[in-house]
Amino acid sequence: MMNIKKARQVLKTLSDDTRLRIVHLLNKEELTVTEICMLLNRNQSIISKHLTRMRLVGTVGDRRKGFNVYYRLIVPKDRIYEKLMSSVISSLSELTVVKEDLRNLKRLKKKGG
Repeated sequence: MMNIKKARQVLKTLSDDTRLRIVHLLNKEELTVTEICMLLNRNQSIISKHLTRMRLVGTVGDRRKGFNVYYRLIVPKDRIYEKLMSSVISSLSELTVVKEDLRNLKRLKKKGG
């Protein structure tokens, strides 16, 4: 069961524009660091630092396939954690920048990226 300390850690981790955008993208599908960099127009070291922080808190997970590392949003096993993440993600979906991120994701995937 999630405790208040874990809830605070998750919320602190999400208290960054870039990390919120990453969470919303990863809620749609697994992405590599390169894809996230292209979608958010950020450099690799910045994105990697954000992903590392999110992985340490348990918000994202990764899997390796060849030379690529694919990041995904971790499916919450705890009901409170699931509600917290669901609320954050659904609230973000109305933001203009997040809508643009999703349009860019569709374009990227059409190109086979």
